[in-house]
Amino acid sequence: MAGVTEIVPGVAVATVLAVISNTIHNLIVIGAQKPVSAVVIAIIIGMIVRSTGGRKHLAPGLSFSVKKILRLAIILLGFDLKLSSVVATGVGTLGVILAAVLAGILSAVYLGRLMGLRDELSTLIGTGTAICGATAIVAAAPAVGADDSDVSYAVGTITIFGILAIFAYPFLGHGLGLTDSQFGTWAGTAVHETAQVLAVGFAYSDPAGKIAAIVKLTRTTLLAPLVVVLGAMYARKRTGKFSREAAMKAFPYFILWFLAASVVRTVVDGFAGAGMPTWTAFLNQAKEASKFLIVVAMAATGMMTDFDRMRKVGIKPFVSGLAASLVVGALSLLLIRLW
Repeated sequence: MAGVTEIVPGVAVATVLAVISNTIHNLIVIGAQKPVSAVVIAIIIGMIVRSTGGRKHLAPGLSFSVKKILRLAIILLGFDLKLSSVVATGVGTLGVILAAVLAGILSAVYLGRLMGLRDELSTLIGTGTAICGATAIVAAAPAVGADDSDVSYAVGTITIFGILAIFAYPFLGHGLGLTDSQFGTWAGTAVHETAQVLAVGFAYSDPAGKIAAIVKLTRTTLLAPLVVVLGAMYARKRTGKFSREAAMKAFPYFILWFLAASVVRTVVDGFAGAGMPTWTAFLNQAKEASKFLIVVAMAATGMMTDFDRMRKVGIKPFVSGLAASLVVGALSLLLIRLW
């Protein structure tokens, strides 16, 4: 991990962009509404700043913001959610999540074979679409025996559709008249990266963002068992044994801290009363900190968007990724409507 002095510049720039994004968000008012979310503004500004060049020394801090600061934001979000709500939402959407995950992987692999793509590449695209974007791709790559070019193609493909989702999903959600609950479930089930899910969810509304976070975390827990299954399947195709250490490393342990925060919120509310001034003040601070840190992570996400990599993605992986994304999005929306 990079040292503190290497991290500070990137974190500082992302923080400044977050402040600017919140300021713009507060200035754009139509009627009594603020129609443009700070998370979307942060991503756009981040992309613009990236295009100016001179980013190399910022990379460690930007990566820290996207990975560590975003996780801290999610943990703090746990204090805003009672455990009963977390469990009910996670369990209630599990069927939709499982169906979407299976559909994403199978559709990517099937279409990849039709177009002559390597199975390893198709599997990575499907895994990234189905679970959690680049994180899932990187975690699954050793298990399936993928090479660096496979990883680059898969990450580039997933990045393209993640960016499109940030802008398209809220528009589609409003057009379809989805409730906060429906949209949050849809975003948490169908959008790829955790950062992208939060951007999409909170762009729609705060309640939708919270639901999207819970659904996404539930979906992310499937990464570890999926890596085990993929490793066992691909072990037959290559020399060597699959190590379960890959699955242990893939498990998102920060989710346990998110649940712990939710447990603390539930217990304290139950025994001390939700109206205790000190506790109420802490909850408000945690909520505001979580919202701001999410914007910081989104600014960093925008600055880390690799357009060169995206331009190098061939048409076949793009078509496979597009089809898998459409299948997951359409299927999850249909199931949500029927649920």
